Amino acid sequence: MGVPSRLRARAVVLAVALAALCVRPGLAGERPFTVEDMLRVAIIDEVRLSADGRRLAFSVTRADLDDGSDELRSRIYLAEAGAKAAARAVTPEKESCEKPRLAADGSRLAYLVQGDDETELALARLDGGPAKRLLHGRFDILDMAFAPDGKSLALAMATQPKSADARADGCDAEVEVLDADTGQTGLYLLPLAAHGGPRVLVADREVGGVTFSPDGRRIAFETVPRDIPPRGRRGAALPGGSAGKDAVQSDIAVVEVATGKVALLAATDASETSPAFSPDSTLVAYVATESPGFYFSAARVMVVAASGGAPRALAVTPNARPELLGFSADGKRVFVREASGTGAVVLALPINGEAPEAFSDTPRMAAQASLAASGRAMGLVLVDSALPPEVYLTATDRFDPRAVSAVNKEFEGFRLGKTEVVRWRAPDGATIEGLYTHPVSPGQGPPPLLVELHGGPAVATERQYLGALNYYPLAVFGERGYALFQPNVRGSDGYGPDFRRANLGDWGGKDFADLQSGLDALVARKLADPERLGVMGWSYGGYLAAWAIGHTDRFQAASIGAGITNLVSQSGSMDLPDFIPLYFGGEAYERFDMLFDRSPLKYAAAIKTPTLFQHGVADERVPFTQSLELYTALSRLGVYTRLAAYPRSGHDVTEPALIRDLLARNLDWFARFVPVAGTAPHPAGRGGEALGQAAAPSKPRL
Repeated sequence: MGVPSRLRARAVVLAVALAALCVRPGLAGERPFTVEDMLRVAIIDEVRLSADGRRLAFSVTRADLDDGSDELRSRIYLAEAGAKAAARAVTPEKESCEKPRLAADGSRLAYLVQGDDETELALARLDGGPAKRLLHGRFDILDMAFAPDGKSLALAMATQPKSADARADGCDAEVEVLDADTGQTGLYLLPLAAHGGPRVLVADREVGGVTFSPDGRRIAFETVPRDIPPRGRRGAALPGGSAGKDAVQSDIAVVEVATGKVALLAATDASETSPAFSPDSTLVAYVATESPGFYFSAARVMVVAASGGAPRALAVTPNARPELLGFSADGKRVFVREASGTGAVVLALPINGEAPEAFSDTPRMAAQASLAASGRAMGLVLVDSALPPEVYLTATDRFDPRAVSAVNKEFEGFRLGKTEVVRWRAPDGATIEGLYTHPVSPGQGPPPLLVELHGGPAVATERQYLGALNYYPLAVFGERGYALFQPNVRGSDGYGPDFRRANLGDWGGKDFADLQSGLDALVARKLADPERLGVMGWSYGGYLAAWAIGHTDRFQAASIGAGITNLVSQSGSMDLPDFIPLYFGGEAYERFDMLFDRSPLKYAAAIKTPTLFQHGVADERVPFTQSLELYTALSRLGVYTRLAAYPRSGHDVTEPALIRDLLARNLDWFARFVPVAGTAPHPAGRGGEALGQAAAPSKPRL
């Protein structure tokens, strides 16, 4: 959906209905996708420009499959505006490098080199010569920025913890103690000409994102007071009340570079983030969220004088969740990127408070965007379901993106099923949207269909490249003859704050009804075989998949990845202790019955669907025991089930060998229970053999 239609009245959407489903499937190329191909698709991140916009730097992450290292490894690439050649790698192939930052004149590049236990801060002259190591040791640089004159770097850097809590008296063992002092993040200034170390600018508060004023006199930064407990444990909901405080609350402050004097610019119960200076250094724009409700709240851009004063709100954007990019060259607008339906767009916000204006005039999704400090150029990562991600450069006076990278060029020749935006009416009359992907080679009659449910819940299914690394092998599913359905049910991002809040206290309610009605619409249009349906999802998507199989028998197989199955135990064991209370209006000890009523575990006895669980054993966001609880219940009930536990893995699985297993295991699972034309279902499907009567293969098939 293009930008103009998203800015028109929502009534336009209601008239579209299911018309898009009539489009014939199409192919993007000729080569078939495999799991190995998906592991080779490059991930592009951290696009940064020099102040004048003549150079762009960005990181490219690929799975290292050649030397047995089994790592995702990142390199820094450099692109030149106006050059005929595509971007080139400027860091060594066997180093993992990230956080590229370009000096104002584009002559130097700062970046981090990540080792097994230590980090290096490197500085490279782009006219040649080896990179210089500026810092080396055990530290964590959260953000950094060149001074406008190029003579120093501002570093938001975490030091090592000084707390004695890690060791008990008389003991040598290192023990993690929750809520203990885990180190301090301060603001440092590192001179680049001298040989001395970094100078402390701010040491009495935590420091996040940093940015210099164009005149070099001030640094604006995100900050929180030091007395806020770690792991999001501040501000529990009051007993008997429904209003809590956010785990993540940040303010905006500025520091005078010459004197170290700090002043708060924006400090409320909400979160203020992403400061950006105007070209004349007199204004600071930032993003302010509502409070409480960080995870699903509305936000808007504010502007305040750099010297302090009352902030002024700019116009609300369509999704009310803008990502601030910076000021235009004339200082009259700020650019923002935000989700829009199944995509993301760039908008311009006049600082006089007038309505937002469309900027990114393209049907492709702006997966990332970054603005040059001058405001004259913008770098973007553009992508679509059949378009692999690449970096583009455009001037800001007119949107005219030109590709400056070709890191995924080889994948332009791979074939993919045609993806369409589909819409349908939910039982309460609301219009819901999602993506439907045709099989690469459709057979006779309605195809088997696999549903992928997104996480969040306040994120969205977007038109990301189907061949890119995902929790699930979407491109290979299409090659095997499956259609795909990715719905944006109630609670998703991209449709405004009311839609995001529509599942508060209602997980498994309207979101599940939206899923069911979407499937009904596809079956009615003969775009899905009702006897060959599968469902999968990661995180919140795993929750909704688990809820679905406890409330309907329409799915022949399910795959639950890092899914929440017991809201009571999840509430007190995850790394975001305010997450469940904010969604359900209270703590687990206040909402025990309500939380268990909305837990898939409660309905385990109703589940007959063969279910695969996949989970990282070191997951702190959704602890591994969430999968274990429902897996154990299904095992004891005789439901055909498997639990794949991924070692060394948190909420995301990042080792290529484990990713390969994750993808291939899903291919095998759905091939067995949701067969394509000409194959028989596994006997352990509905009404078939119980657990243990049909052994799972020792390794998933590719």
